[in-house]
Amino acid sequence: GAVPPATLSFFRWLPAFFFFAIFYGKNVRDGYRVLRAHPVLVLLLGATGYSLNSITGYEAVTYSTAINISFINAFNPVLIAITGYIMYRYPVSGRQALGFFISLLGVTIIIFRGEFARLVALQINIGDLFMLLSIFLWSVHTVVYKKKSHLYNPRTIFLLMMMAGLAVTLPFAVLEGYLSDWVWARQIQPHHIWAILALTIFPSVLAILFWNYALTKISANQVAIFQYLIPVYTTIISIMFLDERLQLFHICGGILILAGVLLVSIYR
Repeated sequence: GAVPPATLSFFRWLPAFFFFAIFYGKNVRDGYRVLRAHPVLVLLLGATGYSLNSITGYEAVTYSTAINISFINAFNPVLIAITGYIMYRYPVSGRQALGFFISLLGVTIIIFRGEFARLVALQINIGDLFMLLSIFLWSVHTVVYKKKSHLYNPRTIFLLMMMAGLAVTLPFAVLEGYLSDWVWARQIQPHHIWAILALTIFPSVLAILFWNYALTKISANQVAIFQYLIPVYTTIISIMFLDERLQLFHICGGILILAGVLLVSIYR
């Protein structure tokens, strides 16, 4: 909570952009051509994959637990399949549709903490809603990137998406600083800087490179299935370092989400 969400997202991607701009310098001219030809596409990919999805994700952890949002994040493979159908009419079988509803039931159990009274009263943690919005944005990014990535040099489009993401994020970061009188800048400590660098290296650079490479080799649905491992890793880390507790509704909802993911993703 020391660094606000949009500011954290901006400084997460800024070092990565300069790092790759140095090594991918020869792709800058090609990037200018792509940007002129397809500005809306570049802006869409940057906003959904390198800006707004991160901001909403960071807002989510402000209000909800890490375990909770990790299980909601596991719903992403199903959402990718549905988004693909809506945007590009990628086929969805009856088995995949069943998987969608089973996973949705699991997400509902987690959001309402397994309490029917919360469901009736619509008592929802706003952090969980932010996480749903975050994975929806990432789903749009994944489906559009899968559809269009073959048209461009991977290095070129990677640079452009980061640049577009930074451009979208900057106004939100400035607004956060202005409204808070830039308190975060006066309170930042060395360990905060190390944490931002870790965000730059691992989820911002390495993970995205591996994800985008995988999308060029196999389908978006097949890539997305590996996201069901996130709750496993997050739960272990959260219990070890954040003193969070794995509860029965996490297990019940997680089993349903995983079952739905398997039905959606393993369709051959």
